[in-house]
Amino acid sequence: MSELKTTLPVRLYPTPDQAALLRAHCQEYLRTINVLVQALDSAVLSDGASTQDFPAALPSAVKHQALRAARSVWKRSFDLGVIPILRKPLCQWNTQNWRIDGDTLLIPVDQDGQVQQIAIRGSNREPLGKPGVLRIKRGKWMADLAYRLPEPEPTPAQGIMGVDLGVKVPAVVPVIGQGNRFLGNGREQRAKRRQFYARRKKLQQAQQVRAVRKSQGNEPRWMRDVNHQLSHQIIFHAQQQEVGIIRLERLAGIRRRTARTSRGAKARKNNRLIATWTFHQLASFIAYTAERAGIAVEWGDPAHTRQICPACCHRNKATDRRYVCAECGWTGHRDTVGAITHSRRTGQRGHSAGAAVA
Repeated sequence: MSELKTTLPVRLYPTPDQAALLRAHCQEYLRTINVLVQALDSAVLSDGASTQDFPAALPSAVKHQALRAARSVWKRSFDLGVIPILRKPLCQWNTQNWRIDGDTLLIPVDQDGQVQQIAIRGSNREPLGKPGVLRIKRGKWMADLAYRLPEPEPTPAQGIMGVDLGVKVPAVVPVIGQGNRFLGNGREQRAKRRQFYARRKKLQQAQQVRAVRKSQGNEPRWMRDVNHQLSHQIIFHAQQQEVGIIRLERLAGIRRRTARTSRGAKARKNNRLIATWTFHQLASFIAYTAERAGIAVEWGDPAHTRQICPACCHRNKATDRRYVCAECGWTGHRDTVGAITHSRRTGQRGHSAGAAVA
């Protein structure tokens, strides 16, 4: 298995003096990155420069982190066609320069030209593994603590579970010999997404550009939270059913194949739902959570999975959501057919859908 990482959010409660120090530190960090990007672009600073080649009121390790970030932003500017200016206050510390002790976060900062370590009170969090990069964001002063997790032991369970992902039914999970289960509320998700869309449309028609930009991340954040919860439900169900292998669909290109070319409100509604369907994110969350639980993940081809009868393997096309086999008379939900068929197909193992591409 590949190395596992996780991020633990921690709310910080700095004193007024510590908050002022952190604010100045974050501003200096961003200013340094923006200056370095301009210097790299104008060849004033070479790509092989070190922290000795530029001044900054930052600890040496944070200067190194700023230089790495500047190189990343500069290289990204070639794809963007413009040099981005970082404005959102934040700062990063690398692995060796921070530690958490109960409810106290210890970090080095530059104060009057001297590097000093400050202790900031925060919510009590237990370390999860080897520390990675620490990121602190200004505002409500949140710290993201990255950890490298120890490799989990593979589960001794032998069960096999297929997962069929969809828009109307978020997930169908059959376990061979244990029956099927429907997870997620597709109707509620679609209603919520329609609310987000209606609000954006209303703001756009009113030409409230600032409000539109401010609301752009609301739906993705909400959907990400939904997918996190759903992935945990799926893995919890797999553990209850003693599953050792989860088989997922490799849905690359699904939007192109399912988009409707006809005109009309119904076709536009369908295409909008498909275009904003976060199937890749959900599948990645399932794979990652399964890997943390020691459950192997296999990625398979979804072709014709919803047409093959689970009883006699005869191919039939479902009518709407109901599947009826013309050969043996077996009936059931169309998504259940796809999930059962997929659970019987051996796929390629890997952490993500991209790993399964030949």
